[in-house]
Amino acid sequence: MKRLLILGATIHAKHIIDAAHEMGVYTVVTDYVKGAAAKKYADKAYDVSTLDEDALAELCKKEKIDGVITGYVDINMSPYYHLCKRLSMPYFCNDEQIFKTMNKIQFKAMCRKHGIAVPDDINVDGDYEKTDFPVMVKPADNYASRGITLCTEAKHLDAAIEKAYSFSKRHEILVEEFIDAPAVQMYYNVQNGYVSLSAMADKLISGKMGDGAPQPMGFRFPSEHLKYYLENINPKVQSMIEELGVKNGTFFIQGFAAKGTIVFLEMGLRLSGGCAYLHIKKQNEADPLKMLINFALGNGFGPWDVKKYDNPDFKKPAADIIVLLKEGTIAKIEGLEEIKSNPSCIEIMQLRDVGDEMDEIGTLNQVFARFFLCCETEEELEKTIKFIKSVLKITDSDGNNMIISF
Repeated sequence: MKRLLILGATIHAKHIIDAAHEMGVYTVVTDYVKGAAAKKYADKAYDVSTLDEDALAELCKKEKIDGVITGYVDINMSPYYHLCKRLSMPYFCNDEQIFKTMNKIQFKAMCRKHGIAVPDDINVDGDYEKTDFPVMVKPADNYASRGITLCTEAKHLDAAIEKAYSFSKRHEILVEEFIDAPAVQMYYNVQNGYVSLSAMADKLISGKMGDGAPQPMGFRFPSEHLKYYLENINPKVQSMIEELGVKNGTFFIQGFAAKGTIVFLEMGLRLSGGCAYLHIKKQNEADPLKMLINFALGNGFGPWDVKKYDNPDFKKPAADIIVLLKEGTIAKIEGLEEIKSNPSCIEIMQLRDVGDEMDEIGTLNQVFARFFLCCETEEELEKTIKFIKSVLKITDSDGNNMIISF
């Protein structure tokens, strides 16, 4: 039996564990967080930090690990590469590729080189009063909306810049135009150098979250901008990724339908925390998770041929509903079992539970759960969304509703 090490044990990693078990693979997961959500589903779990390369190498030797996999958060990508390289195991990205895609300044430079629009940079040297507000102030090298401020007035800019610097290990920040436009997200496979669009979604964004970044409240598949994207933007992405040298793996890109084009915001050279692979598996009948597991175990990024199976124009309407919560402590949750029994609900990924305190508004940490839906018709999809809204109730200890309307 092959043995797979999974770096990181958030609840997302349960999907990797389940896919590996279906393949007859023994799973070992590690995360410095004791009791991390996915640990109870693996065959064996450790509390070794994913940043401790020496300890990870010893763990691999002890457990006779055949391959390593990770995803979902940027912080694990470089340790993944170094561990695999050290142990002569397959890896789908190296440090240079990780840096150029994770660092927002580097990513924007790549996009510009290949003729892909990105948000305009704002020069804030000198007189702030001449700056056109609102602007987004963000660290160049953080993720999950940490350190980001939507700044609407000059008097708040210094504090926003200081906050962004405090979240940047490289002491690099961006100040750029705020784009208020429909958001989109693209999901790709790369197989033996061929860059293939697997899915494209329209992203539903929340309103302003204090001074934090607006957060996603849902995704609709396929995107209404798909035809334009395939004809005008996708060839540029293929050229960019080919030049970057990625040969196998998955990635996603966030952007906006604005300025008569698709404006790219940022990229993740990894599995997305949005778990779009659930929809890709359902609609395209090819499983990106199992392809990554096969790759990690030395069997190549397959067995599905992405040229044959990838089709971003999904046959059936699909959606993710993301439930965001207000500040407070969760006291009561109602309706989950009713939603689980709905045949249109592929899966519920619950991230928060009774007793959890919601105190990071304007970041992805305010997500309660994601509901993955697939229906036969748009009408059925709308009906299912209304059903979820009607039965899901989350309240604090005073009985106050904590759900932000979706």
